Amino acid sequence: MIKRLLRTQLDNFATFLTPLQLHVAKRFTDFRSLCADKDNNMLRQMKGMCPQPTLPYLWFLSLYVLLSLTVTAQPLEHDVMSEKGLLVDDIQQGSLITVDTLGHERVSLPMVTEVSMQVSGWTNRVLVRHEFYNAQPLWLNGEYVFPLPNSAAVDGLKLIIGDRVIEGEIKPKQTAKALFNAAQKAGKKASLLQQIRPNLFSAKVANLAPGETLIVQLNYQQQVDYEQGQFSLRFPMVAAPRYQPGSVRSSTAFALANQGESQHVNYAAPVDTAISDENNTESKPFNRVDIDIQLDAGMPINDIDSPYHQVVVSHQTDNKAHISLTAAKANSDFVLNWRPQVGHAPTVATFSQQGKSYPNAGSGKSSYKHSANTQYALMMLMPPKASNIKAVGTARELILVIDTSGSMSGEALEQAKAAIIYALEGLDSHDSFNVLQFNSQVYAFSEQSVKANTRNVAMAKSYVGNLYADGGTEMALALNKALVQPMGQAAPGLGLRQVMFVTDGAVGNEAQLFNQIRNQLQRSRLFTVGIGSAPNSHFMERAAEFGRGTYTYIGKQSEVKSKMVAMLDKLQQPTVTDVELRFADGTVPDYWPATIPDLYAHEPVMVAIKLTDFDDRQLVVSGKLAGQLWQQPVLIATDSSAKGLDLIWARKKIAALELSKERANRDRIEANITAISLNYHVMSAYTSLVAIDKTPVRSKGVTPTDARVVPHTPKGWQRLPQTATSSVAFMLFGAVLLGLSLLYGLSFYRGSSKRHPLKRAKLKQNQQRHMAKDCV
Repeated sequence: MIKRLLRTQLDNFATFLTPLQLHVAKRFTDFRSLCADKDNNMLRQMKGMCPQPTLPYLWFLSLYVLLSLTVTAQPLEHDVMSEKGLLVDDIQQGSLITVDTLGHERVSLPMVTEVSMQVSGWTNRVLVRHEFYNAQPLWLNGEYVFPLPNSAAVDGLKLIIGDRVIEGEIKPKQTAKALFNAAQKAGKKASLLQQIRPNLFSAKVANLAPGETLIVQLNYQQQVDYEQGQFSLRFPMVAAPRYQPGSVRSSTAFALANQGESQHVNYAAPVDTAISDENNTESKPFNRVDIDIQLDAGMPINDIDSPYHQVVVSHQTDNKAHISLTAAKANSDFVLNWRPQVGHAPTVATFSQQGKSYPNAGSGKSSYKHSANTQYALMMLMPPKASNIKAVGTARELILVIDTSGSMSGEALEQAKAAIIYALEGLDSHDSFNVLQFNSQVYAFSEQSVKANTRNVAMAKSYVGNLYADGGTEMALALNKALVQPMGQAAPGLGLRQVMFVTDGAVGNEAQLFNQIRNQLQRSRLFTVGIGSAPNSHFMERAAEFGRGTYTYIGKQSEVKSKMVAMLDKLQQPTVTDVELRFADGTVPDYWPATIPDLYAHEPVMVAIKLTDFDDRQLVVSGKLAGQLWQQPVLIATDSSAKGLDLIWARKKIAALELSKERANRDRIEANITAISLNYHVMSAYTSLVAIDKTPVRSKGVTPTDARVVPHTPKGWQRLPQTATSSVAFMLFGAVLLGLSLLYGLSFYRGSSKRHPLKRAKLKQNQQRHMAKDCV
């Protein structure tokens, strides 16, 4: 309570200072105008009362700097808002808070958040169930925001209230919103599911009666990851706040975000209204998540592990297991890994599905033509084994970029520094390197890359060891410096530069950064390394895709060595570039992503394919390996029993189209994405799922109360840094200026008081004459 009261007083003080700051600036301008007006009668009457310009300029400058930076130092807590005042960009796995007519907040935590997963081979079918209980004597309209995996194809919504089950329908976003608003106004129970970002969703509920329990249930499909001989899946439980360079306080930011734009503000998490992990005890409430996983790997399993949570594993057969997590705190991402037994790791894998998951979706006005025999496949493109490749001993240039912004403070920065140091230790003497750190500015270890000799590496390690977190996340400056700087000393003619980017990705201007990477990449390759308990996986994965590199996630200190060793080994192995997929006759199938990433050792690429009745089932994968042509035939299986592959194909195509959107093709891309979304019943930035009960339940004379969300702060985060400015330094600078101006004025007073009265009078007359002359 004391902490919240202090923050409230600081906010009130900042609100008071803003008009005061403007008043000081206005008086300063009026003063300068008065002294600059030679014909002003009031100035003549002052008879020398206009003081020396130096003193007021110093005083006004000092006061203005102090006031402006005091205001800037306050956290921006209400910048990105919906129509209901909901903080959408700073909300994590949520709980409802009701506000009564007197303005008193009452927390209504979720009774249960349950996640059920059915893993079958390479796909994962997920059901997420949020259960809320309205304990207030008020009717409730609620909204909460939650993260999902970046690749999740959300295709189902159910609203369950008592014994009523209301199925959601997919509609164009504006249509769905209009239907929901009409139902809410009419007193009907309704739910609206919208995509804010590819990995961030918003759910609204309308007209929850006092004492009622509300269940919002959604479904999504995703493919599991495979790297270094290990399968993995991720379920995000927290979305960290994000930094927007050149923050613009705009009430339209939420609307732009709903249109697929990347409009977010500087770090603005409501940390004082969040459920903090500091001094948290078991008796205090927290947002809990239960996860239940039924794993059918399709091959003998050697071991199962969850690196960041304690899970209970029950092996059922060699191929199957049951995994459960109970009452987990929703402040860090959940990750599950499983490794097949030796000799059973996949080499080339294809899975297929006949027909669509939603056969009736898109019927009517759809321009898409589907056949019941249309086949959807998921193909794993595996790089050739290293033993079959002749090593090429060429020099390489490695640019190591580390994020030292305020959001990286604490354990995240220590992990990042350890990762950079491991990378430095893995360099060969014929390599070249450079180290860049960025926050509000970019700082380089060297003006250009240097040789990786013992002396330079030792100096770089010392440089990294002294880094600390402070400032904003101006990632565009760092990318520009890393991708366009001249080639290094070791190999001026080297054709390939590898850029390793270590960050938590806590930025809101992803679209701008993606375009920058695409335009500046040239012959470089960008490898992203995610740090912390809740990195921005959407940015990290897509940036690596644009940069034709890979993404590595490090969630705790003990993982740094093993994951960096694996990554550096991957970078040293030959790579298959310019990968293409075609039929045997040379025609190109409908596959996504259309630009296939480079194939790195031990890290296959999954491609989703759509095949018609007339397409051949024999495909050829080709590329360049060590400067020579490489190709491999692949046969699409026709007897697979996989499910949901059409949803994965549609989600990959939507993601690729979204990334290709520019000002010139915006309308065409949005129309194409909307058509795909409606025809496959998959959520997008331009469609929503809406569920509406037909019977009104709230009387017209009753006004419902709106609800908002309270988050957990991400695990390991310290108090949210105010990284928009270097406020402390500027405030000190303003204080010094103010002190100097006071000393300067005092020196005139003390000097004049020691002189003879007659001399002092004559001196005063001369000073008035000179000051009047200065004023005019």
